[in-house]
Amino acid sequence: MEAQMNRFGHVGLTLLLLSPFMSKLGVQFVLFSAAFAILPDIDIVLRIKHREYTHNITFGVIATIAAFFFFRAVGIREIMALSAFVAVIIHIAADAFTMQKFPPFFPFSRKRVAFKVFRSDNAAVNASSFVLGSLAFVYFASGGGYAGL
Repeated sequence: MEAQMNRFGHVGLTLLLLSPFMSKLGVQFVLFSAAFAILPDIDIVLRIKHREYTHNITFGVIATIAAFFFFRAVGIREIMALSAFVAVIIHIAADAFTMQKFPPFFPFSRKRVAFKVFRSDNAAVNASSFVLGSLAFVYFASGGGYAGL
């Protein structure tokens, strides 16, 4: 199996990027996004080619539609389904900086990208993302300053 960005790295990066906007997005949106941050890696569980079918914008749209109907059925505000899309986009962006090429615009384009900045299993990158994201979440959730939208 190819090396992959650690789940904690994806969750942490999502928290790091969204927490400054918590006053506009809401705590629930940020937490749902963090939970959805590992969704593209469902390909590993399903044992299908990693980063081929679930690491693209199309998958983000499909996940958002599924979340919309699920949230409606269980009484969660449907707008929260956008957290799935945001999380998938952040996941794709993070993976684009790793060594393994993948097609983020599949099925509309098979062009594969990788900026090759760090290995996806880089422990320092993953741990730093998680720690910084967790700290950002605590800071902004407790009323720290925020970046307005």
